[in-house]
This record gives sequence, structure tokens and C-alpha cells, in this order.
Amino acid sequence: MNGKIKTVHRILLTVSILILGASLVFYLIKWGDYPEEIGVHFDSDGSFDVVASKFFGFYPHVIGGIAIAGIALACRLIGKKKTGLRISEKGEERFRTELCLTLDCIALLVSLFFAYWSSCVALQQPLDTDKARLVFGLIAAASVTGIMAETVTYIRYREKAEKSAPSGLFHRLCRLIPWLLTAGAAAALAECWGRYPSDEALYEDPAYRGLVYSANFDAYYDRKLLLAILLAFLVLLTVLEIISVRVAKAEKQSLVSLTDRLKLLTGVFFFWWYLQLLTQLAIGPVSVGAFALLFTVSFVLYARSRK
Repeated sequence: MNGKIKTVHRILLTVSILILGASLVFYLIKWGDYPEEIGVHFDSDGSFDVVASKFFGFYPHVIGGIAIAGIALACRLIGKKKTGLRISEKGEERFRTELCLTLDCIALLVSLFFAYWSSCVALQQPLDTDKARLVFGLIAAASVTGIMAETVTYIRYREKAEKSAPSGLFHRLCRLIPWLLTAGAAAALAECWGRYPSDEALYEDPAYRGLVYSANFDAYYDRKLLLAILLAFLVLLTVLEIISVRVAKAEKQSLVSLTDRLKLLTGVFFFWWYLQLLTQLAIGPVSVGAFALLFTVSFVLYARSRK
């Protein structure tokens, strides 16, 4: 990255850290005013659904800090390591710049979300779900915009003379990232499993134990359905992995590229949608439309490469 881009990257990362740090300082200032137990988590309506020790009020700072640290590490690696894509030197530089800036924007939005969460805990007031959905929507928009920009850069600067099967970093990442995201989704499910149901009125009724609210259908369902969705995705990912390995052995580059794109898109969007299910937010039409569009683009690119 050139000097100006590095400056923008450092500014965005610093602002993200300062926002989360300011929320931590504010929480510590209010620390002496709290009883031993306070509300620390919110349901789909923004009301407190978990009352626990005030030490759990550091939860948004811990999770937000881990997310920002992970993004900062990823940006550092992006700046030092080549992607392995078969594109020109100019395309390589532009691709890595776009990827880094996309992550910076996501880090900024993530810090805003966790800072808002922390402020609601600090003030012991309900969380405005509309604001939370807006931030999640902006994160999705930033992710989709970044993916589309990087796809255009790859298509524009790729070295068309190369015909061998992909074996670079991009191919390996397409195989690895979906599995890592799936592991993250499983960990998130395990962390949320004991909290359901989220409706405070149902906590005292044993007949409702184990229900989880679906914002899209405005109804409660058995939490085991979340486990079934995860297992179904594991089967789908395994099928795509098997197909990818076989077409790679057969040296069918077009199919290898197609399966790489499908695995990456499926992994990223499944993880995003699964987090929304776990946090009981509605899955919006924007992300579904973006997924359908990128899926269609993948098949269009495959058809063009066949010709």
C-alpha cells in the first residue's frame, strides 16, 4: 500500500480502538454505581434478558477487542504477503488495498456496535434494535461492496495467459475460510445455547424451555433447529469440498474456480446469516439479494471461462 492508503488505514484502525476504549472508560466510571448484578445482554426487542455479575459488562469490550485485533492482524498480513492470485503487479497492489480498506471499515462498524452495546449496559437502558440493525446492515453493505470491488479488480487485472489449475493462496483460502467460519458459527451456537428462550416472560414456564425466537417469522421454534441448520451446512460444505478435490485432480480449472467461489460465498453468507439467527435478528433482503447476485456472477464467469 502507498503512503496515503497506509495513513487512511491507520486512522480508521485508531478511531476503532479509541471508540471501544472510550466505551470501556465510561463503563469503569459508572462501575461504582452498580449493584453486584446488572443487565448485560439484550433480547430481540432490546430489553435485558440476562442479569448477571457486573463483571460480565466487559463482554462487549472483550469480543470487540478480539474482533479488532483479528482485523488488524489480517491487514498486517495482507500488507506483507502476496495473495497468490494470477494478476498483474498493479492488480495485486489494488486488490490488497481494497481488501484492507474493507476490513478497516468493518472494524470501525464493529467497534461502534460494541460501544453502543456497552453504553446501554453502562446506563442500564434498553438497546435500540433499529440502531443495531442499521449497523449490521452497514457491515453487510461494506462486505458486499468490498467483495464486488475485489472481484472486478481480479477480472480486470488477471493474467489470462495462465491456464493451469489454481494453486495459489486464493485457492487455499477458499478451502480454509468456510471451515473456519463454520467452526466460529458452532462456537457461537455453543455460547448462546443456554440462553434460550430469550423472551423473559417464558423463563418461568418449563414448557417453553429451549425455544428460540425467529425475527423473520415472528415466532418461537425449538433451538434444536439451529443445530440442524448447522449440520445441513456442514453436509453442503463437505459435498463442495469433495467436488473441488475431484475437479482439481482432473485439472478442470473452470470448475475449480467455480467451486472456490461457491465455497467462499456460501461460507461467508452462512456465517453472517447464522449470527443473525443466533442473535434473533431478521435476515434482511439486502444480504439475500447480494448472495443471489454473487452466486449468479460466479456461474456467469464459469460460462465465460468455458468459452
